[in-house]
Amino acid sequence: MRAVGYFRPERRQVQPGKRDNVVLMVWSGAHHWWLTSQCVGNVRKLAVALTVFGAVMSPVSAATASAATASAGTIPATTTSYYERTASPKTLYQQGEKAGKAAAQGIVILDFGRPGVDGPRFGMMAYSGAFVSFAAIETGVKSYIRAYYRYAPGYTKLNVAVGTNNSCGAGQPCGVTLSCGCPDEPPNFVAWGQHFGLTVEQLDNWAGALRAQYGYTDQVRAVAADDAEPAYDPGYQNTFDVLKGYANFVAGTFPPMVDFGSAESNYWTEAQLLQVADGFRPDVPMPQIYYANQAEQWAGLLHYAKTHLHKVIDIYGVLTMGAGTNTPQIAYADMLQALSSVTDQGTIPWLSTIHR
Repeated sequence: MRAVGYFRPERRQVQPGKRDNVVLMVWSGAHHWWLTSQCVGNVRKLAVALTVFGAVMSPVSAATASAATASAGTIPATTTSYYERTASPKTLYQQGEKAGKAAAQGIVILDFGRPGVDGPRFGMMAYSGAFVSFAAIETGVKSYIRAYYRYAPGYTKLNVAVGTNNSCGAGQPCGVTLSCGCPDEPPNFVAWGQHFGLTVEQLDNWAGALRAQYGYTDQVRAVAADDAEPAYDPGYQNTFDVLKGYANFVAGTFPPMVDFGSAESNYWTEAQLLQVADGFRPDVPMPQIYYANQAEQWAGLLHYAKTHLHKVIDIYGVLTMGAGTNTPQIAYADMLQALSSVTDQGTIPWLSTIHR
């Protein structure tokens, strides 16, 4: 199999009754290869095997997926993601320390909030309501990565995703008031997306340099993520502009943009939903599966891609939210069960729960 860019599946043409097995990106020095997956017999081993960095696995069949997930034998270990209220280096260091001590692998999302500006400074509006600049976010995420490197056991592999969302844009719902927009929005969302890309690239370069400087055997890569939900941008303009700006800056598949949003109907077309999940070259999908119907929505979207566009799209991860919603195990099983009627994907590499 030929070498390709960072965890980007090869574009596959659907043949009747036949499809290539899902492939997972692995890292080796400056190159990234797709390798087939192989199931491992327990959660701890599979948490290592089901990372994007390193393991070689072969897919389990859809027919055995439910039994496998029921026994928790093929579910990747759940990481902890955060809705960030601050970019405080101390707070982010504590989060990274916790992840390192837990030997977290796969992906963590550090969601700093919607796009925002403060005068000439670009950044995000954190979940406390405060503006945090990209410079502050970069400093905070460096603190997270530094702590993870310090406390993680050897040879762990983790994607640290700098997250944003598409809430509260001009003409979008805002609280109980419709079409109100929000203060402190970027005057140009394409330009904001380009600044986002620059921040993530700088973080990834720094993480690689830190690893080389201290000879760490762990591998941390910085990536981007967007909680893109159709109901918060019915016109699709701001979401499109951010993704376009990011993709223009990245000019390739790396660093990727992880879509950890939803796929409900009646707001965006199927083409727009697919553009967010897989349309721009850096984009890869990690659906939020808080409830069973969300897995069904994503399966319907992937069915549309397969039957109308002759594309098979792989799911990279599942995000859960905690109390009152699906457990990680149920969400993972729901997503695999929904996929079983559409594709032959038998494993999903990432699983995370996001907390406030």
